[in-house]
Amino acid sequence: MFRTTGFALAALAVVAAWPAAAQQRGGLHPRSSATTLDLIEANRGCPLSATSVTVGVNRAFGNGSAAQQHLGTLNAPGNGSGGGGCRPLVTTQVAAGVNLAFGRGSSASQTIEAQGQRGALATNTFSRGFNAAVGARSSASQRILNQVGR
Repeated sequence: MFRTTGFALAALAVVAAWPAAAQQRGGLHPRSSATTLDLIEANRGCPLSATSVTVGVNRAFGNGSAAQQHLGTLNAPGNGSGGGGCRPLVTTQVAAGVNLAFGRGSSASQTIEAQGQRGALATNTFSRGFNAAVGARSSASQRILNQVGR
């Protein structure tokens, strides 16, 4: 009985130590901490992050109706509070659209274009679209471009 209890306690101690060992050894190793710190230091006076959201809703309701929509967003380097030469550490860019053609012979056409700059440390992009045509001879076309430059 004592051996079984001792073995169980030893096994419990080993299992309890696994999360601590995993925290010390797991995860991704940064390429170079010095490089990351240099990027942050070089970004003084510039915005730390930049977010751009481009959303369009286009609808053609009714028999024989038509709707067209074209949206565009350009986030060129230097836009923001830091002036020219600034590059945010993190950029987030969203391009989303809803395009609906409801009714006999209706048509809806939508184009959404977003263009932004790459973040110094991270770039996040999110693109989504919902496109629907309901009714005889109805049509819906949608184009979403979410581009990130250098």
